[in-house]
Amino acid sequence: MAVTTVGAIIDNAKLVLQEVTAAGTRWKNEELIGWLNEFYQAAVQLKPDAYSMNTEVALEKGTRQQIPSDGLRLIDVMRNTVGDQMAVMVTTRRALDSTRRNWHSDPANLEVEQYVFDDLDPTRFYVYPPAKDGAKLEIIYSAVPTPHKVSDGLDAIRGDVFKLNDAYVPVATDYILYRAYSKDAEHAANLSRAQMHRNAYMQQLQGKGQVDSTTSPNAPDGSTNPQGGA
Repeated sequence: MAVTTVGAIIDNAKLVLQEVTAAGTRWKNEELIGWLNEFYQAAVQLKPDAYSMNTEVALEKGTRQQIPSDGLRLIDVMRNTVGDQMAVMVTTRRALDSTRRNWHSDPANLEVEQYVFDDLDPTRFYVYPPAKDGAKLEIIYSAVPTPHKVSDGLDAIRGDVFKLNDAYVPVATDYILYRAYSKDAEHAANLSRAQMHRNAYMQQLQGKGQVDSTTSPNAPDGSTNPQGGA
């Protein structure tokens, strides 16, 4: 849970940039807030579980399902939330296709047993047996936070809470500084600073993924996560 505010992040970035005016001279507050919003998108693209949602979804009739409209990609399907609340296991399309060629037209059921996910189609998944009206699942999916309203100005959103975990605050600051110095990248010094902060934000995201993997409950001895999770 985050406690850091938008104002604290923007003020810290302005301190590094030596931007001392309230509204910003070379780098306007609106630009810095916009880059913070942009960071949310960049972070979730590189580390989908940076902003994950755990929610219940009502299934469409049949096998093909869609994650909520704010989602970027499915992360996992946990269980049925109706009936006996049976756990749902992941399988492959090849496994189902090879054993039940007509599985898409099998009798519908209120509870599903398996799901199929394709990385090339990240916002959709398939369930077996086909879902009937009333079927519901608990799923985990990756989303992008609702952006801060740039047009409201910094004073209005200063107290807004950072939308990722506080562990991502230094990464967000480096991203903002990378975008800020890129604005003046025709100067060699600023180009170098931009590249430095870009490398820092990338390395921090990648490093956090590795730490999360080795400290996951799925890797109790500190070994590599057998699930392959981020």
